[in-house]
Amino acid sequence: MGLNVFNREYRVPVLSYFLFLITIFVLKHLLDAGIVFSISAALMLLIPFLLKSDRNYFYFNKEGFARGTVISIAVLAVYVCVMLAYGFLTGRQPGLRETGATFFIVQLLLVAIPEEVFFRGYLQREFGNDISAVIVVSILFAIAHLVIVCATSGSPGICVQNALTFFPSLVMGYLYLKTKTLWSSIFFHFFANVVHILLKFS
Repeated sequence: MGLNVFNREYRVPVLSYFLFLITIFVLKHLLDAGIVFSISAALMLLIPFLLKSDRNYFYFNKEGFARGTVISIAVLAVYVCVMLAYGFLTGRQPGLRETGATFFIVQLLLVAIPEEVFFRGYLQREFGNDISAVIVVSILFAIAHLVIVCATSGSPGICVQNALTFFPSLVMGYLYLKTKTLWSSIFFHFFANVVHILLKFS
C-alpha cells in the first residue's frame, strides 16, 4: 500500500481525524447520546469546511451519479439476497422494522451526508483519492465506528457490526474515486444504512 498517513503532508487530516474521535468519545461519556449524535454530524461537516480551501464536495456529475446508482443498486441487491438466504437457512422469517419519516431524514442529514463529507470528501481526497486512500480511509472509518459505538456499548454483536463497516466503506470510497461525485457515495451510504437497519429476522 503506497499511502503512509504518518507523512508530514498528511499531518492536518490525520490530526483532525483523531481530534474528532477523541472529542466524540469524551462527549459520549458526558452528554446525552442524541446531543452527541448531532454534535458529531456538525463536526464532520465543519472540520473539512474550516480546513480545506477546495470545498466542492457537492459537485454533481450526472454520469458519475448514474454509474454510482447502478453500482449501489447491484451491491445492495446482492446484500439483500445474502441476508434473505441467511434467513432461509436459519429458519428465520424476514420482515421490515416499522419507522417514520424522521428515520429517513436522520439517516440522510445526520449520517450519510456528514460522514461522506468528512471521510470521502475530505480525508480520502486529502490522502490522494486513489485505491490506497480508499483502503486507509475505510480502516479509519471502521476504527471510528468501533471507538465511538463499540467502546461505549460493550456488546460483542455491536462491536462486530461496527468493525464490518470497513467493507461498505470500501464501496463508498470506490464510488467516490470512480464517479468523482460525492452524491454517489452518499446515495449508497444512505440506502445501505436504511436496508441494514430496516431488515429484520424473527
